[in-house]
Amino acid sequence: MAQQTSELWKSLLQDQNTEKEYAFSINNVWYGPEAEVGHRVEYSLFEQFGIGNAMCATLSLYLYAQEIPRMAEIRRYIRLVNGDRSSEWLPKGVFYVNRRSWEDGLWSIEAYDAMLKADITWTPRPGFTFPATMEQAARDIAQSMEVELDGRNVFYPYMIRAYPEGEYLRRDALRDIAAAHGGNWCISDRGELRLVPLISFPEDTSYLVTRHGEAITFGGVRILV
Repeated sequence: MAQQTSELWKSLLQDQNTEKEYAFSINNVWYGPEAEVGHRVEYSLFEQFGIGNAMCATLSLYLYAQEIPRMAEIRRYIRLVNGDRSSEWLPKGVFYVNRRSWEDGLWSIEAYDAMLKADITWTPRPGFTFPATMEQAARDIAQSMEVELDGRNVFYPYMIRAYPEGEYLRRDALRDIAAAHGGNWCISDRGELRLVPLISFPEDTSYLVTRHGEAITFGGVRILV
């Protein structure tokens, strides 16, 4: 399901003086905004524009901490702040440390999301048999990657008749499934495997607005999304 936000979040989002704050949980140790020096997340649904992609996101993080273990799990959170008002924390990505360095208490970290685990040969788990639906294949791959399938995913009853010969990566299988469904894979803010159709119309629609809630118009007409 899509992230649910409070009325306070919605109210703060429309105020032009509202700022974003980030925090990080690293192996269940909380580091608030005061610990962070800066960070950047790079991600894309496309290696090249089209369908059949399964892209990995990268987190570059600089913060003060006592210890950052190898392959530590980093959960990123965001909240909105305006004066003495602050919203709830919302999840904004799950990453795993790849490289890290330390100097005078400041850690420089490079981390990737769980899509990196797709670069391993797909060996179906015990009990998995062919032919199988693509949904069953995606679920088996997700379990092997130790992630959940996003509840918003929509699968068609397409089949995989047999296990492909040769070196067939989990990412190869995900790309084939994505292409068959006209979409691309990514890891969601909650760390789940999300199949995003290239062309889709959401169940709920609303008028397009700026980040401060101001209407966006074209020729004086409000745009429905």
